[in-house]
Amino acid sequence: MKHLIIPCALALGAQLLANPVPAQSAVRTKPTAVSANPVTRADLAAAYLRLDRAYAAATLSDSARSAINRMFDRSTLSFFAGQFARAVTTIDSTTVALTGTPIVSSAPPVRLVNGKAPSVARAAFQARLSRIDSTGALGQAFVSARARMRLLVDTPSVERSAEFNGDPARIARDLSREIGELERGRNPYVGQAGDQWRVFRGGNGALIPFRIVVPPAAATSRGAVPVIIALHGAGGDENMFIEAYGQGITVSLAMGAGAIVVSPATTAFSQSPASVDSLLAVLRSEYRVDNSRLYLVGHSMGAGAAAQMVQQHPMVFAAAACLAGGAAVTATNAPPMLFIGAELDPLIAPRVVKAAAAASPTATYEELSHVGHTLMVGLGIRRALPWLLEHRR
Repeated sequence: MKHLIIPCALALGAQLLANPVPAQSAVRTKPTAVSANPVTRADLAAAYLRLDRAYAAATLSDSARSAINRMFDRSTLSFFAGQFARAVTTIDSTTVALTGTPIVSSAPPVRLVNGKAPSVARAAFQARLSRIDSTGALGQAFVSARARMRLLVDTPSVERSAEFNGDPARIARDLSREIGELERGRNPYVGQAGDQWRVFRGGNGALIPFRIVVPPAAATSRGAVPVIIALHGAGGDENMFIEAYGQGITVSLAMGAGAIVVSPATTAFSQSPASVDSLLAVLRSEYRVDNSRLYLVGHSMGAGAAAQMVQQHPMVFAAAACLAGGAAVTATNAPPMLFIGAELDPLIAPRVVKAAAAASPTATYEELSHVGHTLMVGLGIRRALPWLLEHRR
């Protein structure tokens, strides 16, 4: 299932790229007009992913890369100020400059399940779920199935990525099997490979969305497998690390290492220390989790949340990485920490990240050149994941 997301640093400012970026040139800009049409989260998400794809594929000089990163980061303030129309216009202009290809709008996909509206399938699934015990050993699995059933809407919310880019036909097909397993008293998610959007009940009873990607070998492994928990930045959601941040480089690297990637909604996940235990309990009930190889990585707000979780659970994680953010970790028996700053970051200056590392007894600091707050993540993950996977608790 594909989901689109909005990054922490998404909105571009009042400038746009005027020309395609030659490999050895700087970026030139000019003012741009802004559409008066309302812009939704879905529009922003689609625009960002187009840019993320173009940036990942581009061959850029250091000066061009620096210019694009500076533009992207300056515009973050526009995003948080609510200037979404300007954001989409400038993001798409930047994408055109990188690719030399116009943006072509596509018609929204047809939302049907077996030729009928998704709500028809939803009603049938709801009737079946109403007859299943939602408590006990299958409580967390029931929570996921019910949340997934609620994605079957005829008109998806343009603010909720799990709805606006979900495939109702696939969701219904998968739900038919999942509810069938629940009816037989079995957890339908045990040993399941692939990519799935789900929900679990965390601390204080909160329902926390998460995206999980499980390599086929890890799903059926007789040996214990590592788990990487990835925490997105402010303005993003649980789909960020899976599809963006360098075209999903986190998943690509994890698949090669046979590791499970789990990305919960950061804000909800970080509200209670008990949510870490709840999520790990879910994973341990479904896969052979290697308790000596549990890792955390976070970006921006997610980096701060990762540091907080290590401080609260110093003996749980084998290592943690904080990208363009974080905080001092001083807990006794804290695992190794890697802090990575971005040279051009105007949101969380590299000196701030470096200071957090210096105040953390188990930490080291590195800095990436010619990149800013958000576009640094692809490079940061390429450095952080191999480093994480070297460690064991």
